[in-house]
Amino acid sequence: MAKQVYKIVSAFFLILLFEKCAQVGVLTGGKRDTIPPKLIEALPANNTVNFNSDQVVLKFDEHVKLTDLPNQLIISPKLGFDPDIYADGKKIIISFKKHALLPNTTYRFYFGKAILDMTEGNALTNFEYVFSTGNQIDSLRIKGTVLNAFNNKPEKDIIIGIYNKAEAVDSLPYKKTPNYITRSSESGDFAFGNLPPGIYKVYGLADKNKNYMYDGEVERIAFLDSALELKGDTNIKLNLFQEESNKAYIKKISSPYFGFSQIILNKKSIISLKTINKADKHNIYETNTGKLKDTISFFYKNLSDTLDLLVENLSFKKTDTVKVKLPKIKAGKKKISVSLNASGGKLFFNKPLQLVFLNWMDTSTTNVTKLKLSSKTDSLIETEKLKYKWININTLQINNRLRQGTQYSLKVDTNAFFDVSGNKNDSSMIVFQTESENELGKLSLKLLFNKKQGYLVQLINEQEQIIREQFVSFSLSGSNATTIDFTNVTPGTYQIKIVFDENENKKWDTGNLNSKIQPEHVYIHPKAIKILSDWEIEEEILIKE
Repeated sequence: MAKQVYKIVSAFFLILLFEKCAQVGVLTGGKRDTIPPKLIEALPANNTVNFNSDQVVLKFDEHVKLTDLPNQLIISPKLGFDPDIYADGKKIIISFKKHALLPNTTYRFYFGKAILDMTEGNALTNFEYVFSTGNQIDSLRIKGTVLNAFNNKPEKDIIIGIYNKAEAVDSLPYKKTPNYITRSSESGDFAFGNLPPGIYKVYGLADKNKNYMYDGEVERIAFLDSALELKGDTNIKLNLFQEESNKAYIKKISSPYFGFSQIILNKKSIISLKTINKADKHNIYETNTGKLKDTISFFYKNLSDTLDLLVENLSFKKTDTVKVKLPKIKAGKKKISVSLNASGGKLFFNKPLQLVFLNWMDTSTTNVTKLKLSSKTDSLIETEKLKYKWININTLQINNRLRQGTQYSLKVDTNAFFDVSGNKNDSSMIVFQTESENELGKLSLKLLFNKKQGYLVQLINEQEQIIREQFVSFSLSGSNATTIDFTNVTPGTYQIKIVFDENENKKWDTGNLNSKIQPEHVYIHPKAIKILSDWEIEEEILIKE
């Protein structure tokens, strides 16, 4: 009996042991591979001279794959054919038509980030294979940076193209791809290697359709003023800009809600807007008439379905006929919303209080007794009698003199306002604070220029918006120094931007390729300037450019 019990217990423990051994565990596998593939051999060897082969084999230390090859691979100078390039295990094979290669020429295959390992996708960045069909490898280099001409920020993924001077005429960027091509990095830097001595024309191109040619003002371009004679390694800088169109046209027509429409132009112009049906003349109201603008905004009333307009561009002496499709009127009355010109509940210093509406208002029905403007000083609440004026069909201005640094509340009762469609407002309470002079700061700039011309000095915020600007110019007999004061500036961090306004038209002008005009130069002061409340900041800027 004891022997039988022993056998049963032994069998039970054996079952447990086998079950434990059969359990599946997670393999940790060690650390993740972060090392890119490594080239161990090239056939023919990298930097081979007197190249005479139909094929190149690149051997790596692990399995590889190719990705985004059309965008990553750059071959310079360009080939008259597309080589066959593919990955095969631990190899990359490049097949040529060797008879199509130019004699005595150094070729560079730059793979960018196209070569990755098969398992983890680690990229072998900036790998290049070079060979020469002659008896030497060309070794000259061009390095440079491409910047946005308007704000001096580096531009990435810009195609930099070089044309041989022997064939470089001004129209080439429109008609032909460059002889040598590279691409700018995240920092705007670019480099050409393995170039022979010679004379070149250099261009930068934001190539939207990836055809390596310039398609006019729909793309941005940069160019060197003159041909580059390359005798040794050279550094250059390119300023990328978008040309102003020679043609003026309507880009888009928008009617975001009934009663309001916009016509978007491709460039700023002075516009005269007229209705084709003379009976509709008094049924439209254009804002900012007679001003240079790229958006025509107008209100309309007593209309439905469509509105036929004549858009006369006075700047370019052309007229377009426009049909504006109007949105349908929704059934029932809608409530009118009222907003103030107070940003974040704060009314800027010395700015009049304005009530702004999204509709064409019936100004004759305004009931000012339904508006109550109150201020609270300690425990005392004061109510002021309102002085007001409609400054246009959708903006009511309160002309009461408001105290600095004071909290106000504006109570708007129901039926204070009606629009031309008979819609009315609901009751609302709007609270705002007037800005105080001692909340603001002052910036005093002492500027010294090295050239007498016009300059546009701008104070820009962190969103690159122009907060203040002043134009300065110098007489031939006067000093090159001046002082500019920006007063009552909201506290914050700013920069100084200076436009070298050579034609003194008080704006930044872009360039033109055909006329060989570079965009106006821009200087951004590298130091950020912090404006503090009730504080005067002084800053000296010496312009050496």
